[in-house]
Amino acid sequence: MLRWYCVQTRPRAEAQALEHLQRQGFDCLLPRLQRSVIRNGRRKMTVEALFPRYLFLHADADTTSLAPVRSTRGAIGLVRTAGLPATVPDELIERLRADANADGLITMPERRLLPGERVVITEGPLAGLQGIYTQAQSERRALVLLVILGGTQSVALPIYVLEPARAAQAA
Repeated sequence: MLRWYCVQTRPRAEAQALEHLQRQGFDCLLPRLQRSVIRNGRRKMTVEALFPRYLFLHADADTTSLAPVRSTRGAIGLVRTAGLPATVPDELIERLRADANADGLITMPERRLLPGERVVITEGPLAGLQGIYTQAQSERRALVLLVILGGTQSVALPIYVLEPARAAQAA
């Protein structure tokens, strides 16, 4: 019976393991995430594995040996539970495929801050402080109300150092 299995890969070797497993005739899925990030004040698109160090393999373990997975370049081996290869629910794979575009990429919508939203500063000398986002000052800067120096101050900060407070607390 065909089932989905989870393969653990070496760090940043998901694509390499995928390529070599497919060369061996295995049906595999490597969900990748495309998102817009701001680094050093510049916006760029990045593509990364949705589940870093993991990919999915579709096979019938009764008729196909899964032993070659351990010696595949980029792969460490199958994820196991109680010594047996762990299976992944078909529904999860279907959902991942439904969320992906024609190139197999899952695109994250760009997150915009809303006026009045509580934010956390993630970098710089004010890192860790919470404030209230008031408005964008430009494409790269925003005004944030902070309680500092004995009162409420409006501070201009780079947008890339701001994160919604609830997202920062969940991490």
